[in-house]
Amino acid sequence: MNRRRFLAGAGATLSLGFVGQQALRSPESTVVRVWFSDAAASYEGLAATVEGYLGAALEPAIGPVEFDFAPEPLSLPAESGRRVLATHWPARVARGAVGMDEVDPVDGVNLLVTDGHPTKQPSGYARPHVAAATGAESIARMSPVDETPVVVPYSVRAAATQVVLHEVAHALGADHEHGAVRRTDDALVASPMIGSYLWASEAVRERHLPDRNACGGAVPDETDSLERRLRMRYADCALERLGDGSR
Repeated sequence: MNRRRFLAGAGATLSLGFVGQQALRSPESTVVRVWFSDAAASYEGLAATVEGYLGAALEPAIGPVEFDFAPEPLSLPAESGRRVLATHWPARVARGAVGMDEVDPVDGVNLLVTDGHPTKQPSGYARPHVAAATGAESIARMSPVDETPVVVPYSVRAAATQVVLHEVAHALGADHEHGAVRRTDDALVASPMIGSYLWASEAVRERHLPDRNACGGAVPDETDSLERRLRMRYADCALERLGDGSR
């Protein structure tokens, strides 16, 4: 049997538990390597925004995070769609782990950001060590993290940026149950592991949101009468889960 041909064909289903055997390891920090698609790479400020928001959200849970941006953008069959996010990208990471693709994965998180429209579903995808998110143009337009409050009004750019936090946390072991919703006098505030699912259709909510979360709260049923806001940091139970996974 031609082993190389077999691995290339099976790339989408290979376990990624072996990624660290040939990939970059850092004993002092978690490495997040980021690739941009050809179209995403054209947006000035995208790298700084991704690094700023991810670093601010992750470091309280897992300590120092090292960001490594691939020097060249990736050509993809499309900028969005389940086939690209959930099949093509994980397969390339798996092939790269055994030296069969230009993608050179790390043992932490391998993140792809594309220029797909963030309101078109799916807007992201994740599995262990692998994450993908669309919305590059919107993310690049987000204000710098050090000029932005932790809780912001709902907008496409904020939602797209929060999807990056959502998918990377999935890649590190968090799930939707590690999200939280906080009610204020005039607003509902969704943390990254719930995010825009809070205002989705009933069918989508039933498929993705738990009745109660690991933070000890319930996800409210009535959301229409209150202002929508997004939290750009993880909930306490997500921080705990991410911290457990990093040890």
